Amino acid sequence: MRNKIKTSSIFGSIFCLLAAMLLSTSVYARTGKVDLTDKIKTVPPRPALFDKNIQPLRVEQCAQCHIAVFKKLKAQGHRHQKKCTFCHEVYHTYAPGKVAYKDAIPKCADCHGHPHGEKPLVTNCHGCHSNAHTPLNLPNITADMCVNCHANPPKQLKAFPSKHTKLACTDCHTSHGFIPNCVDCHSKAGGKPFHIKGKQTNKLCLSCHTSPHTPLKISYDEDTPKELCANCHINPSHARVYATLKKANSAHFTDNTCAGCHDEHGKIPSCFKCHDEDGHRAGLKTADCLGCHTNPHDPLNITFKPTVPKKICGGCHTKVYKTLMASKTRHTNQTCAFCHPKHGQIPTCQKCHGVPHGAAMLKQFGGKCGACHGIAHKVKGKMKPGGKIDLTPAGQKGMLTAFKKAVK
Repeated sequence: MRNKIKTSSIFGSIFCLLAAMLLSTSVYARTGKVDLTDKIKTVPPRPALFDKNIQPLRVEQCAQCHIAVFKKLKAQGHRHQKKCTFCHEVYHTYAPGKVAYKDAIPKCADCHGHPHGEKPLVTNCHGCHSNAHTPLNLPNITADMCVNCHANPPKQLKAFPSKHTKLACTDCHTSHGFIPNCVDCHSKAGGKPFHIKGKQTNKLCLSCHTSPHTPLKISYDEDTPKELCANCHINPSHARVYATLKKANSAHFTDNTCAGCHDEHGKIPSCFKCHDEDGHRAGLKTADCLGCHTNPHDPLNITFKPTVPKKICGGCHTKVYKTLMASKTRHTNQTCAFCHPKHGQIPTCQKCHGVPHGAAMLKQFGGKCGACHGIAHKVKGKMKPGGKIDLTPAGQKGMLTAFKKAVK
């Protein structure tokens, strides 16, 4: 009994001692002083900021630290002018030795995929687009790199050789995406060939030269006004052709355009694209057509050299030709073109023969030699052997042509 009382007394003493110590510490905590520096001896109040809901960073706030990046985006960002957090969803994660720089920045393919293909040369976006904040400024690009992404233009330049083929891509495209003006080179100031009158624009040049990578492949619509061909070109030949067409006023002018025949620039079409052999001899070729219709821009002005063989004319004028060849007269020895230098021209007998029977006799027959002699292709009344006929100088020239060259 006495041991139990003794034990209880010991525990009671310990409890009282602990209570006293706790009470002493609490009082010190409330009344004790902390040594502070002079700067913060007066503790500022709790900022109200901690009562707010903080919003994500704005571009302005990013720009306050990343001034150089912001200036580049502002000047040359193009479609990359977006909120910084659109790309940088997580930021300030770069930690040397822990997080590599390439892993801390966004991946181009997350938005763009691989627009130029899957080859290693073109999947390394930064090989050309060295700064994502100026995506179209490619300062390190060289001409041999262009083909890696832009394969088609080099193919065109090679397939359709021209002076443009000899140029490097960067000779014209001095910066990525830059489309030069044709007149930068093709003008009086540029020193290269040009042929447009008035104000020159890319749109006007490309209306015929459909691609600068195939400049000699010229095409246009069939209904392109003929005035455009004549008036746009400094080359005087186009103007002369147009003037000839307009003056002749044939169906080639009234019912057609230049492009209707010349559907490719510089192409000389076959006459049989539109015309058939109806009314002409069979087996004709374009060269045969041009033997009479010497200028297709004035197709009804048909002229011949005096030495053109009769059989050429006979191909169309078959009946007349057969009559002439069967008559066996001195007219048979002449070429058709000697009497008919222009198609449809009917000469007078007096051109070669003068008036051998006198004006009075000629008057009795109404001034018509054919009243006695019939038609010129089958002359009636033959001369006696050894007979002579007085010919005009023009007639004598015809005889010499016939007998010397024996043209048939």
